[in-house]
Amino acid sequence: MSSTLKIHGFVRRGGDPVEGAYITLNSSDAFIAERRTGPDGTYEFHTTPGAWVLVCRASGTEPVRREVSSQAGELETSFDL
Repeated sequence: MSSTLKIHGFVRRGGDPVEGAYITLNSSDAFIAERRTGPDGTYEFHTTPGAWVLVCRASGTEPVRREVSSQAGELETSFDL
């Protein structure tokens, strides 16, 4: 049985959720997956443990990059724009 990692979080601007922001999941700068935030500003990926790069893109904001690394379980990574 392989272990899994849930990477999740939210995108907010001025304390309010940002709907429609794009979050990309990359490994060694190679694109893996992309999600759009919902009305509540949340996103979620299910992947394998390891080192990942998340990039948040939202209208009116420069892209924000986060490097994360974790073992199996859950990792919350949120963006305040």
